[in-house]
Amino acid sequence: MRVLLVDDDPGLRLALSKALVRKGVDVVDLASGEAALEPLRTGTSTVGPVDVCVLDLRMPGMSGLEVLRRTQARRVPVLVLTGHGTVPDAVEAMRLGAVNFMQKPLDADELLPALQQAVRAEPPAIATALLGASAPMLSFLERLDRAAPTDEPVLLVGETGSGKELCARRLHDLSARRKGPFVVFNVASVPEEWIEGELFGQRRGATAGATETRDGALHRAGEGTLFIDDVGELGMEVQAKLLRALEERRVRPVGADADKPFRARVVAATQRELKGAVDAGRFRADLCYHLAALTLAVPPLRDRGDDVILLARAYLSRSSDRPLVLTADGEEQLRRYRFPGNVRELVNLMKRAALFSERLEVDGALLGELMQQSPYTESGRPDGDAPRAGERVTLEELEKTHIRRLLSELNNVSEVARIVGIDRRTLQRKMAAWGLRDQSPQ
Repeated sequence: MRVLLVDDDPGLRLALSKALVRKGVDVVDLASGEAALEPLRTGTSTVGPVDVCVLDLRMPGMSGLEVLRRTQARRVPVLVLTGHGTVPDAVEAMRLGAVNFMQKPLDADELLPALQQAVRAEPPAIATALLGASAPMLSFLERLDRAAPTDEPVLLVGETGSGKELCARRLHDLSARRKGPFVVFNVASVPEEWIEGELFGQRRGATAGATETRDGALHRAGEGTLFIDDVGELGMEVQAKLLRALEERRVRPVGADADKPFRARVVAATQRELKGAVDAGRFRADLCYHLAALTLAVPPLRDRGDDVILLARAYLSRSSDRPLVLTADGEEQLRRYRFPGNVRELVNLMKRAALFSERLEVDGALLGELMQQSPYTESGRPDGDAPRAGERVTLEELEKTHIRRLLSELNNVSEVARIVGIDRRTLQRKMAAWGLRDQSPQ
C-alpha cells in the first residue's frame, strides 16, 4: 500500500512516515495542498500509483477543503485529519467525498486500520455533473446548499443539459426531507390530457382512461421533494390548480369530491426565465412569484472555465475500463469548444471518445472529429437536415424533415416546439397530420 501524506507540519509527516514504513507501508509525503492536486486527480505520484491519501484540513495556502473541492473527480480515496475544534470542517469534507476523518494527535496504530478500510471501501457516489472548482460553480453551489435546509420553493433556471435535476436532487439530499421520496415530474414528457391526473391524482372512472384510483406526484412525494421539470409547459388550468395547492397545501384529485393534504416540498425547473412567459400571457404571474421564492441560475458549462477538464476526466474514467487520459492538446480542444449542449453533450462526447480511442490517450484530433459530429449548433439546438444542392422542396417538406430530425435527437415535443417557434399543441397537430409519433419518455 502506498499512502500520500499531505500536511504542512514537517514533524508530523516525519513521525507518521517512519511509523508507517515500519509497518510495511510506502509513504509519499507532501507539504502543501497545491502539490497534492495532480496525484489525487491522476492516482499517480512521482514514484508510482497511490492507493490512499491522508489530507490535513488546516494548511496555509490551499486548505484541505479546497483540495477536495478541486479534485472531486479524484482516483484516490481521501482520509482527512482535523485538529480539535474543526469537526464542522471534517463534516464538510465528508460531504465533498472524503471517506473518513480522524482527529489529531494520532499514531500509526490508529491510522493503519483506517487506511486499510479506505482502500477496501467502494468510492462514494458523486453527482458528477455538479463537480466544479470554478468561481461561478462554487458560488452557485454555495447558494444551492444554503437553500437546501429551507422549505421554500426553489426555481432552477438553466440551459438544457446543465444538470438541473441533479441540483434538485442535491437540494433534497441536503435537506431534512432526505429520508423521504424524491419524485421527478417532467411536464414535457407527459401527454397534455394526462398532466392533471398524473400531478394531482385521480379517482377511478374520472376520465375515459382512468381505470384505477391513483395518487398524483404531489402525494407520491410524501414528506420528501417533488421536482417539476419544464414547469413553464404547464397549461393555464393546471397552473391555477397548482397555485391553489401550493398556497393551501391541499389538492383535489381529478374526480374526487374532497381535497387531500400534501406535505412535499416543490422544486421547479425551466430552461428560461418565466418572466417572458408571464409577459406573453402563457404563465400566471402569481404562480411564477410563488415558485420563484428562491431562484437559482445554473451556470452553463461554457462559463465554468477548467471545470470542463475536471468533468471530462471524470466521465472519461467512468466510460471505460481502460486508464484513458486526456492529452494537453485534447484539453485545449475542450477549452475552446463552447458546449451548447452543456454537461449532457460533454458526457456523450466522452463516451464516444472512450469507445473510439485506439490508444490510451484521447487527443485533440479525435475530440475535434467527434465535435464535428455533434448534433448541436452554437445556439444550443440540433441542426436540421438541409436540402441537397439543386434539390427543390416545399416549405412543408423542409419543415417536416427538420422537425423529424429534432424529434429524433431530443425526444421532447415541448423543446422541439420551442426551437421551431410554435406552441406545443400546434406541433402535435402537425405531427398527427404527418404521421409522426410522440416518442417522448413517459
